[in-house]
Amino acid sequence: MAAPTVAAPFAPLLGSDHFQADVQCICLGSGRFLRTVLVPALLEINVRCVIAQPRGTSFVERITASPTAEYEVDTVPPTGDTSTRSIPVAGVGSLGEDEGREAFLALPKRLPNLRFIGVGLTEGALKEGEWHMKLLAALLAACEQAGIAHMSVINTDNVPANGDLLRSIVSTCSERPSEQYLAAFVAFHNTMVDCITSHREGDTVVPRAEPLPAKALVIEDLRRVLPAALMDVPGVVLRHSAGLIEKDHAMKLRIANGTHTAAAHIMALSGLADTSQIAANPSITRFLQKLYESDIAPGCVADFAIPRPELDAVWGEWSRRMTSPAFGLSTFFITQNAYAKLGLRLVPSLNAALRARRLPSAYMALSVAALLRFITPSQPAPRPGVGAALMDAARPPSTAVLEYTPGLTVDFGSGAYEFVLSAGAERLAHACHEQRRAQQLQQRQQAQPAAALDSAATALDAVLRCLEEQGLDMASPLARPAAQRVCAVYTRLVQGSSALELLEELVGDAGGGEGGGAGGVYLGAGEVGEVARAEVERVEVIDLHTHLLPPSHAPLMLWGIDDMLTYHYLVAEYFMTAAPPAPDPDAFHALPKRQQAELVWKGLFLDRSPLSEAARGVLTTLQLLGLEAEARARDLEAIRAFFAAADPDDYTERVFHQAGVRYCVMTNVPFDAAEVEHWRPLARPYSGRFRSALRVDPLLKGDVAGVLAAVRGEGFEGTLEGVRECLRGWAKTMQPEYLMASTPHDFRVREEDIAAANTGGGDGSGKGAIKGTDLLFRVLLPLAEELNLPLALKLGAHRGVNPKLRGGGDGVVTGQSQALRLLLTHFPRVKFLGTFLARSEQHEAVVLANKFGNFHLYGCWWYCNNPSMIAEITTMRLEMLGTAFTAQHSDARVLDQLLYKWTHSRAVIGDVLAAQYEKMIAAGWRVTREEVRRDVWRLFGGAYEEFIAKDLLV
Repeated sequence: MAAPTVAAPFAPLLGSDHFQADVQCICLGSGRFLRTVLVPALLEINVRCVIAQPRGTSFVERITASPTAEYEVDTVPPTGDTSTRSIPVAGVGSLGEDEGREAFLALPKRLPNLRFIGVGLTEGALKEGEWHMKLLAALLAACEQAGIAHMSVINTDNVPANGDLLRSIVSTCSERPSEQYLAAFVAFHNTMVDCITSHREGDTVVPRAEPLPAKALVIEDLRRVLPAALMDVPGVVLRHSAGLIEKDHAMKLRIANGTHTAAAHIMALSGLADTSQIAANPSITRFLQKLYESDIAPGCVADFAIPRPELDAVWGEWSRRMTSPAFGLSTFFITQNAYAKLGLRLVPSLNAALRARRLPSAYMALSVAALLRFITPSQPAPRPGVGAALMDAARPPSTAVLEYTPGLTVDFGSGAYEFVLSAGAERLAHACHEQRRAQQLQQRQQAQPAAALDSAATALDAVLRCLEEQGLDMASPLARPAAQRVCAVYTRLVQGSSALELLEELVGDAGGGEGGGAGGVYLGAGEVGEVARAEVERVEVIDLHTHLLPPSHAPLMLWGIDDMLTYHYLVAEYFMTAAPPAPDPDAFHALPKRQQAELVWKGLFLDRSPLSEAARGVLTTLQLLGLEAEARARDLEAIRAFFAAADPDDYTERVFHQAGVRYCVMTNVPFDAAEVEHWRPLARPYSGRFRSALRVDPLLKGDVAGVLAAVRGEGFEGTLEGVRECLRGWAKTMQPEYLMASTPHDFRVREEDIAAANTGGGDGSGKGAIKGTDLLFRVLLPLAEELNLPLALKLGAHRGVNPKLRGGGDGVVTGQSQALRLLLTHFPRVKFLGTFLARSEQHEAVVLANKFGNFHLYGCWWYCNNPSMIAEITTMRLEMLGTAFTAQHSDARVLDQLLYKWTHSRAVIGDVLAAQYEKMIAAGWRVTREEVRRDVWRLFGGAYEEFIAKDLLV
């Protein structure tokens, strides 16, 4: 195919003389985020775009040189394997010349189906008087003249209330549409964006991005004018209720953007080129943690009443993304438009502190001061509107020279860099000049005492004016003291102290000022608890026992609100209070699932408050999915609509990512015909988020007749060897992590049974009688040793205490710890995983784990998976086992439960672990963040993997 030719700017591409009906969007700006998220999102609903490059022609030339009129986007997952997607464009042009602007304004007449205007400009362009804004107003006027109705303006920046801002700016422009047209036909949507995006190495035109987060683009649509199909697009969230996007913005701008901005300017001044280097600099990680804890989180709680656990979860997720070793962002790229970002990303937390009648912390003061130091000119201006300065003298050696954004360069060899000049930067430059002049006079002994005071006052005035211009609340009596705190740090920076040097001073003071193990800094008594909680929030867990199944195993996969409401915990709770005319259990289970869910919703959520852990779990799940408003409105149908619009594969990935689960272990039953069809004759491929476990309950029950019937049904002999061969085959098919079973309520192990099994009985040929105990002692345990597969036991369930409740009718039985002790003693070459249901057996279970190296204790199962029980059990285990156990598993049967079970468990375990560390510190030991992170990883999956991999000492 020949390369497309463009007769004029914004002409249809690929040789067409007119635009097709699906060209329904004009993009003012060609920003990377717009090209990475908005344009592909619209393409998902069959909308193609015309894109206008504001200045230059690099993007235009790339499109016109493409035989298919497409641009590329690179995506880098945590594995580091880059994938590339090509996105088609309907038209393209530059706005740098009169011809291009005229053709741009003529587009509405050529696009009768025009419905969207995407705005992909820098934050600095969103101001009255900017030519971009005048062009937007003129474009909307052209839309009115062309008779186009129902326009949606979607911005792709992180300015709060950006839609409202655009609306107000457009109204000030001389060439603009009528107010009647704007009110009736144009929706200026407030938006929030969140996807780390840079560019391909050596090619600034091609965006390079992380995988789409769950809330990559949040759009407020109060009038519900956007196509409902947008809700199905991965990474896109529509907010239909007022006030929700403000919380999204607060968490994004203050947590993600705020810490990103703080890190970027300190790192850029230090010659650290990429945010992926944060992981190799633990002092930066620790600094950002303190900034979050001291300034950002308290401000979000005070200003928006966002619960701290919700904030901590967002911070934990962002920390993982920000420190990804596979994907980093240019620190200098983040610094572009630094002056505007000061007001958007840092000053809101400053103002929150002032409203709370407290000064910003030293961490915030350094963050602001480093940004101001970055935009302070110290070299001759290379050209109008561009400032120049030098990095700190102490920086890694490098000879790299790059253009980090169009028109701005950085030379890592000389340390010189360029930035956009602003009035604030010029004031800062003047203040620095006055300070240097005062120092020179003092050195020549010519200075008057007032000279130094005057220069200091000039510096403070410059800093204060900068903060005022960027929104500092000057009415607060603490505004000037806050500026003084920033100015003191700023003065040290411009006088030669390096940003990293000051950062090290801060984190060193907080932790005693001494280096610690693993290359870190020792934590102080006052911060170790918060660090422990933060590490628990951020760790990516291994969920080593669930009942989940992947989308490939549908319809066995359970997910969505109806499956959550009909979970057997809630069904049992419902029947505790149900009375006529409510259906009895048999009638209830005969109803369609939808009706069952409605009964539970009414009984547990409408007729009474959802106070139980299982009911609260539903609320937490909905909250984390952004459905808090729908839940508060008791709008079950709106909640159902959310799940009905979700794609199972995409939703599964979202849940795992949001819950912070690396992978889960399923429960796979070879004796269940409904599941077998997904494994035989060929196993269906499924996501690496799921791993298998081979469930063998009938063997522990001693169900000889049932087991032999099953193995004969698969073509094996009805002998012990036939059972072994059958299980070997299933192990080969499933590749399980372990064998597992829930013990029957009457499960007992006797010395004489073990001895009898060792002397033989049924000989495996079918000539002798097979006893129930043979299935355990002569098949299951020898096979576990042969295959080197642990045997995971769930001990203490009494099935069918109330059989009418079906899965919800099981109870608790005690007295099974002695059976486990005998197994551990007599089968030292077999690894056992274990968890107990009865509270009364938890202490003995911990003692067994302390005495037997072939036993790994895990989780708080079922009736113990409540906050009070988790706290008690985890405390006991930490006191006796250290980190040699797995703190929790979800036991989730419904995919969505991963969200609440891990959110609730992390909060409780974090508090327990924090208290234990504080006791350890009080006893004279010291610990670094890296050591805490190591310990937390063991508790949430690392100890399990170590146990699976280790050789037993026999």
